[in-house]
Amino acid sequence: MDEAKIVLDQDTFKALATGTRVKILKTLDKRRHTQSELSAVLDMSVPTVKEHLGALEKTGLVKRNEEGRKWIYYSLTEKAKCVLDPERKRLWIVLGFFLASVAGTIIAARNYFAGRAAVFGGAEPTRMLAAKQAAAEVAVDSAEEAVALNAVPTAAPEVTNQTVAAAVSQPPYVLIVFAVLTIILLILAVYFYKKSKLGKSLNKK
Repeated sequence: MDEAKIVLDQDTFKALATGTRVKILKTLDKRRHTQSELSAVLDMSVPTVKEHLGALEKTGLVKRNEEGRKWIYYSLTEKAKCVLDPERKRLWIVLGFFLASVAGTIIAARNYFAGRAAVFGGAEPTRMLAAKQAAAEVAVDSAEEAVALNAVPTAAPEVTNQTVAAAVSQPPYVLIVFAVLTIILLILAVYFYKKSKLGKSLNKK
């Protein structure tokens, strides 16, 4: 969401200085209207409504939707919706972080359980193979050195399945962090949703 479109600058405050324009915004919050419809609903002349709509459109609170040459409907912009319902902006921000956290949780869980399956399922994971290969290279180097010095080579430490299993069985810290963060963001999203106008309107129904 574009943060700049939600900032209440001086022109926006001037546009909202009159109660009539606030009534227009609240009326458009229910559904879009034409100038004549707003004139009838608010019991004002069409030129007066047109003047107020022009001021609101100039500040980015109202936008016009032209359908052909005859009908012009006016509706609220996202900026106006956030002015009337401040919790709406917070809700969208929290939802964005929540979705990112869910994705992180899924990736962390997939990596963790894939590692466990590789060890306990009988297959050697990549890091185990790499460790064994490194140990083998050290053993070869030790043997060559022993031959050169006419000494007995020292056995390289063996990398076992139990060693790798112990490493993989460590608590999945990354997965835990993402899971806790996801739960917290979900609670915040539900909280802001209930405080928003959308949540309140659905609860009334």
